[in-house]
Amino acid sequence: MKKLFHFFAGLLFVLLISNNIRAQSIGTYTASYDSVCGETSITTNVTGCIAGLSLKTFFGDGTFSTNAITCFGTSGYLSQAHVYPVSGTYTIKMVLFSGTSPIDSITWSHTYHFCRNMPINAFVDMNGNCLHDAGDYWPYAASIVEIDSAGVHIDTVSMYSGLWYEATGMPGTIYRFRMLTPPSGLVLSCPSSGVIYDTIPWSPTVVIPAKSFAFTCAASTAFDLQIHANFRPALTGGGANKANITVHNTSCSGTAALVRFDFSPKYTFGSLIGSTAAYTVSGTSVTFDIGTVSAFASKSLYVALTPVVALTMGDTVNTKFTVTPTTGDGNTTNNVVIRCDTIRASFDPNHKSVTPTGNISAGTQLEYVLDFENLGNDTAYNVHIQDTLSNSLDINTFRAGVSTHSVNISKSAYMGSTVLKFDFPNIKLWDSSHHDKNKGMVTFYINAKTTLALGTVIPNRVGIYFDTNPVVMTNTVFSKIPLPTGINNTLIRAVEVYPNPVMNLLTISTDEKAYESATIYNMLGQTIMTHKINEPTSTMDVSNLTPGIYYVNLKGSNETRTIKIQKL
Repeated sequence: MKKLFHFFAGLLFVLLISNNIRAQSIGTYTASYDSVCGETSITTNVTGCIAGLSLKTFFGDGTFSTNAITCFGTSGYLSQAHVYPVSGTYTIKMVLFSGTSPIDSITWSHTYHFCRNMPINAFVDMNGNCLHDAGDYWPYAASIVEIDSAGVHIDTVSMYSGLWYEATGMPGTIYRFRMLTPPSGLVLSCPSSGVIYDTIPWSPTVVIPAKSFAFTCAASTAFDLQIHANFRPALTGGGANKANITVHNTSCSGTAALVRFDFSPKYTFGSLIGSTAAYTVSGTSVTFDIGTVSAFASKSLYVALTPVVALTMGDTVNTKFTVTPTTGDGNTTNNVVIRCDTIRASFDPNHKSVTPTGNISAGTQLEYVLDFENLGNDTAYNVHIQDTLSNSLDINTFRAGVSTHSVNISKSAYMGSTVLKFDFPNIKLWDSSHHDKNKGMVTFYINAKTTLALGTVIPNRVGIYFDTNPVVMTNTVFSKIPLPTGINNTLIRAVEVYPNPVMNLLTISTDEKAYESATIYNMLGQTIMTHKINEPTSTMDVSNLTPGIYYVNLKGSNETRTIKIQKL
């Protein structure tokens, strides 16, 4: 009897171990190129993670590697990189081991396009030696470069002070970079031909050295002042009720400039942060004397306003920013910025905005502004921003705007989308105690595709990386090709509540005057938030809601409707 008991106990133990092993499996996996165009980054997730798991990966080119799985609770992951020698489609096999026992495997195909990153720089050559050295400047405005591969035109790109171009093709392929349009106010000086050649190297590990275009000041003393600005109305937050203003000029000789900031009567002037510029306040406007602005010396202002009334979330705030003089200015259309912003619950200084916002037409040019700020207690030496663009945007229309710092641009493909990377090497943003030296901004333009269907929503947000710290994700901005409204009020009321799932701003688009209010309830039926609907399209800031399931109840004079949403 005792032997029989030990037999069944042993059998039970084996079954438990067997079931435990079967519980471990390979979950999701992704493969993508990294931003320096040299490696394929492979990330593998494991479900039911336990100690002692490892993953053996056969890369399909005759090589393999074995690595331990890192567990966080019952989930595990492994990130690894691999350099393929040539372009092609490779069969990747991954085998999951528990100790020495294989417990799961998966086989899949990965198409690798052999590429190398070709760095191209642009600088203002003050001493005329065609070398970037002491006393030279990086341009803060954009230039346009035409690119040929093996004698065939393949691309026209826009760049600031640097471009990291993803060159694809077999080793030995020759690329030609031709400067089409230097930054305004500058002329190309080196190379005299206006052309840079580079070649994809034979070795997959060779790093291609940077080559440069050099500019000098144009003979003309003509100027073009440009102002870029935004305002952040909010109930709370470190970036709440503050304006970021940057002024550039194409003139090397410089222009004495004034900035006027007209703001809503909901506010009074608070303070000028981290600057000694002289200013005068008159009612709801303040004028700043920012001194001389040149191609080498842009000026930035950070202005705080103080609410004089109780702000209401969802209400709008109008602001206007103007730079003068305009007499003699080469382009007065960029001397004024007019904004209408919605009051949010809170505002982070690391922020993204789009103009125009809300409803747009297919093919509209959008201006995206990326604000970033070092909120840490130490200097940020390197910053980069990654923007995964919506497939509703036409990447061929991308054009760099302006930047407060030297920045390199790269463009790469990821999961069927285009990723823009703005890299600020050695930026040295001061810590949060230095309010005038811990901020930056970069802008770019891109068009919505001309073929977009009615109702298409174009979301955009970015990830900001300060040195090796975890990514800081910005808010999400939206543009939309609207549906027709007000055709026949006797028809069934059309309504859209998007995005769903939602992170920050929830947009409600309805037939005109179909609904008067929106109320958000939690799963217990408790009222969380109410909002008056005064326009066919309005937004609700739900960024402070706890992630989970909620219900949006829309009420009108003749009907009500309830829509389920998920808050991320």
